[in-house]
Amino acid sequence: MDRLFTIKAYIRYCIKARHRKGFGIHSPFVFNFLNEVLYEKSNYYCYKSIEKLRQELLKNKEQIKVEDFGEKHYTLRSIASITKKSVKSAKYAQLLFRLANMNSPKTILELGTALGVTTSYLASANTKAHIITIEGDSQLCSYAQTHFKQLRKTNISLHHGKLDDLLPDLLAPIDKLDFVFFDANHTKEATLRYAAWCFPKTHAGTIFVIDDIHWSVSMEEAWQVLKQDKRVRLAIDIFEMGILFFNSELTKQEYIVAF
Repeated sequence: MDRLFTIKAYIRYCIKARHRKGFGIHSPFVFNFLNEVLYEKSNYYCYKSIEKLRQELLKNKEQIKVEDFGEKHYTLRSIASITKKSVKSAKYAQLLFRLANMNSPKTILELGTALGVTTSYLASANTKAHIITIEGDSQLCSYAQTHFKQLRKTNISLHHGKLDDLLPDLLAPIDKLDFVFFDANHTKEATLRYAAWCFPKTHAGTIFVIDDIHWSVSMEEAWQVLKQDKRVRLAIDIFEMGILFFNSELTKQEYIVAF
């Protein structure tokens, strides 16, 4: 991550971000989305158990050697450090749950499992949905599987390996993707490649969430390309994530929203 770039990007975001609670929004869909999903404050049934797991992980000082396929190197990190720096915070993980919960999804794809915290939130959105998640590091996969069992999440298929090797074959038998969370190789080329493979599986109710869209110049460029795609009807920038909607009945719009 380019920290200086991200700081500057955050300042720009704070200056441009508007529409808190839907003020100034004319689209009924966007207004309802902001108030019923983005800013919704209910304490859902799954939050307590998953956040209890997070607190346990934040206390775990065990160190493991983690391979980062995006950066192409190994690092020695503690479970606590991985949880703190690489797992989505409760605020954003719970937003992912609410987003996935919008349309009663049947097929959810997550690129980047890590310790399985966000995966568990996604799996909680619809216990009858099929969650497909991919992780490149074998030790993280092992931890994630343990956490899925601990939380009794039985609707998750975890695949270990490189995204470029696995994703095309995993997508082949799928007719429709209802929700995709892109949280893997944070480069323009990889993000656009994975999105291009997923685009043919979209439908009116599909939601894409792109993580770390202001991580670097490269990721900002990827976000610009994706939100301008003709299939995308609505793009919402909440700084840490970009959210894309595909309903053709929506007027093509984009918003930078304070969150």
